Amino acid sequence: MIVRFRPQICDFSVPTGVNLANVKHLDLWELLPLWQELLLFAIATCGGIWAWLRARQAQSWLSTQGTVQDAIARPAGGRGLKPWLAKFTYTYVVNGEYYSGFHSICARTERRAEELVAGWEGRMVVVRYSPTKHDISVLLTSDQPGGQLGN
Repeated sequence: MIVRFRPQICDFSVPTGVNLANVKHLDLWELLPLWQELLLFAIATCGGIWAWLRARQAQSWLSTQGTVQDAIARPAGGRGLKPWLAKFTYTYVVNGEYYSGFHSICARTERRAEELVAGWEGRMVVVRYSPTKHDISVLLTSDQPGGQLGN
């Protein structure tokens, strides 16, 4: 038995009663705000994962004593759920060389950010630093006296 294939011709005609003037075409520029939000979400997620991995790695780093030089509350510059930062700038010494670093804590309100930084200037902190690059450092909450950074 021989079977022959007959190509079908598709009819793409407009159904009756449909007015092409009312058909909305997809404008990709209208999706731009969605893509911006997705990009910001992806960046924030990657930043959180990076910070978590760095803190986990830092648990095995050497530690030294540091001093908080500056503790300020400032706007985070974003429009997220926590638009304020409590920012701690600290110094530490490794092998006779001075280094500095900073640590930020997100806060929902300016008042909360101010509470976090109150009284921290001049306080001692435990600093973890990279054994290969001493200028890379972190403050781990678990290392600090009382187990906290900020009030």
